[in-house]
Amino acid sequence: MAHNERGAGRKQALSKEMLQEIHRRHEAGETVTALAGIYGVSRQTLHRYLKESSPAESSSGERLICRSLREWQRLNRDFPEVDVRDYTLRMDYMNGGECCSRLLVSFQNRQVVAANETDVPFHRAFGIKARPTWEDFQAFLEERCMPRARDRLRLILEDIGVDSYDPMAIIEKTQGRMAEDGQWLKLTYFALGEQEALRI
Repeated sequence: MAHNERGAGRKQALSKEMLQEIHRRHEAGETVTALAGIYGVSRQTLHRYLKESSPAESSSGERLICRSLREWQRLNRDFPEVDVRDYTLRMDYMNGGECCSRLLVSFQNRQVVAANETDVPFHRAFGIKARPTWEDFQAFLEERCMPRARDRLRLILEDIGVDSYDPMAIIEKTQGRMAEDGQWLKLTYFALGEQEALRI
C-alpha cells in the first residue's frame, strides 16, 4: 500500500481506550471543544462519537450514560408519575438476565422510587416495601457490596480500586455482584450533553 504523504483521506478512528478516556474527561467537566482539540477531531465528530457510544450495554462494569433528555424519558417511561429530570441514576436490579426492580435515584434530593417487575419479593430490591425511603436505599447499597466490618477491608478495597468504604463506588466497580447469588445492578446515569443542556 502506498504511503500517503499528504495525510489525505479518512482519519483514523478513535480507539476504544481513547473513547473511554474522552467519556471520563467529558463527565469530569471538560468541554467538547477542548477535547476535540486534544484528540485532533472536529467538534461535530466528537459529538457523534459521544452520542453513538453512549449509552451502550456493558457487562464489564462500565458506567452507561444517557446524554439526551428525550432518551432518558424514553428509558424511564415505566415511571409515568415521576418527573425523571429530577433523577440522575437508574438502577436495574437484575437476577441473571431478568430485571426484577427498576430504581430511579436522586442523590441531590435524597429520593428513590422503585418499580417492581417480579411478584417474587425475595428478588425485589426492597422486598415487599413499595415506597422505599432514602435510608432503605442506603441499606440496600450496603447489602449489595460488603459489610463495613469485613476482615481485611482495606486490602479488598485496594484490590477493586476504591479509596474508602463508599457503597456506591464499590457497586460501580462490582455491579453489586455477590458470590452467593445471581443478582446484580445495571447502572445508567443521566448527564446532559452540552447542546441538550443549552436547550433546557
